[in-house]
Amino acid sequence: MRTLRHKFISELSALYTAEECAVLWRRSLAHVCSTEYSNTYFIRESELSQEQQEALLDILKRLSEGEPLEYITGYAEFCSRRFIVNSSVLIPRLETQEMVDFIGRNYNLDQALEIVDLGTGSGCIAITLALMFPHSSVTAVDISWSALRVAMDNAKLLSATNVEFIEADMLKDNCLDGRKFDIIVSNPPYVRRSEISTMPQRVLDYEPHTALFVEDSDPLIFYKSIAALAAHALKPKGMVMVETNQWLCSETASVLKERNFEAETLKDLFSEERFVVARAQF
Repeated sequence: MRTLRHKFISELSALYTAEECAVLWRRSLAHVCSTEYSNTYFIRESELSQEQQEALLDILKRLSEGEPLEYITGYAEFCSRRFIVNSSVLIPRLETQEMVDFIGRNYNLDQALEIVDLGTGSGCIAITLALMFPHSSVTAVDISWSALRVAMDNAKLLSATNVEFIEADMLKDNCLDGRKFDIIVSNPPYVRRSEISTMPQRVLDYEPHTALFVEDSDPLIFYKSIAALAAHALKPKGMVMVETNQWLCSETASVLKERNFEAETLKDLFSEERFVVARAQF
């Protein structure tokens, strides 16, 4: 008789690698048993209640249909914190944490900074920075009210009281209402529609396309807007940091250089060109 674990790995093998299947099993088990991931190594299947077994089978069914586990459980981990997620927002990626880590390493955590996160989604970047820099003020901007509601719920859940949420379009010149910032951070849509065939089906079927894709005719549209905003919204010696398409990282840096910023590209933990850091020269 197959164990539940073997059933998970067997039935998900067409969608995930063996390693991913094993992780999904542990994460599902942790969720159903309301425990930490590390504790799942000590849980025996024979100890699971009927209700817990049925809950695991339900998760397996939804995973087999392609639904991401984060949307099934309703949360995702980001920088060791749990964030509410649903189909209105992207699931936070591991590499995006590196932007937060970089900013944390380059500023004094006791500083009182003005920070803006453009296209905040779940609020994972804005809220993490707000908690990292408790004396700072963070503004989280998104065009989607449904996404902002998720972000506001996360701020309340994590007691991030120094975050302001604004419904606005980052492509509009007046979206920051003339305010000045020390740091502008953004993880905007950057996947070209011609790259859709390279995306996992579960991403295409469940995550919001408006937060993912840009037209091939103008793939840097959001970075052009960010650079234009930064030219008048960034304080002297301020910094812009953006996540980018790995194939367009140098081009993204050039967009900021054209606005007289000093810009460099950085690789992510997978050794892909992923980030652009730009500093004001005024």
